[in-house]
Amino acid sequence: MRSTATTARMSFARQISSVARTRGATSTRRLHRRNAILASVAFVLGLGSTLLAPPAFAQQKTDETDLQLPLNDPKVVELGKEKYAERCAFCHGGEGRGAKGPCLTCGKFPYSGNTNMGIYRTIAGGITNRSLGGTMGAFGTTMSQDEIIAVMTYLRSEEKRRIAAGEIPNPDATGSSQ
Repeated sequence: MRSTATTARMSFARQISSVARTRGATSTRRLHRRNAILASVAFVLGLGSTLLAPPAFAQQKTDETDLQLPLNDPKVVELGKEKYAERCAFCHGGEGRGAKGPCLTCGKFPYSGNTNMGIYRTIAGGITNRSLGGTMGAFGTTMSQDEIIAVMTYLRSEEKRRIAAGEIPNPDATGSSQ
């Protein structure tokens, strides 16, 4: 028998496939917004119960309501590093230091308000507003929820390492969340 999380993920996948088939009839902006909403719902249904469980090790989140990331889990960080190299480094550079796309390990995520849930929505749903400085495709249909979380964990662990090394200022210490 399938678990509720498995059923929710399968339903989410069917909805995403349906959205992809209607791409020609739907504006790109609407499609990305719908993908972000569907990804958020799937996250809450599919991963929320496992990731929001009481932590067994140190976690990183911006406030009590934000998504927790397992920064001290080397397996998750390594998976995130691998997926980042495969899917993100072309635009965002090695170690997330920026290239064609912005730096992702500098303590600033301008499109997401620097929250983990906002970063998840950005990766899953993409960015379509050119006035914000660029666009990015949605990865919610080509990366699993676990892979997106792993990439986020890698980025946050690299950001934490860079802050500790004095390479970048701590955005929390400067009072900036953007």
